[in-house]
Amino acid sequence: VILEIDLQGAIQVKERMPESVSIFILPPSFEELESRLRGRGTETPEKIEKRLAAAKYEMEMAYTYDYRIVNDNLEEAYQQLRSIFLNETEKANA
Repeated sequence: VILEIDLQGAIQVKERMPESVSIFILPPSFEELESRLRGRGTETPEKIEKRLAAAKYEMEMAYTYDYRIVNDNLEEAYQQLRSIFLNETEKANA
């Protein structure tokens, strides 16, 4: 099962299922995240500020995850994610 959840959800899953594997996808930088959010033009400036505040805290807590992937190159990030899935599946089936 793959869940796309926030930090609080990830903490709850880890508490209930310590064997779960957590992966945090990071932007290359906070500035790049802000640029991406503003560039989409889909949210109000207030919503963007709220998202950025939450993201800053979550990025600071990324060390609590089992894996971290920096999404600065989509293909490389995908290959890293795929590798994690394959390795963890292999471990689980061993």
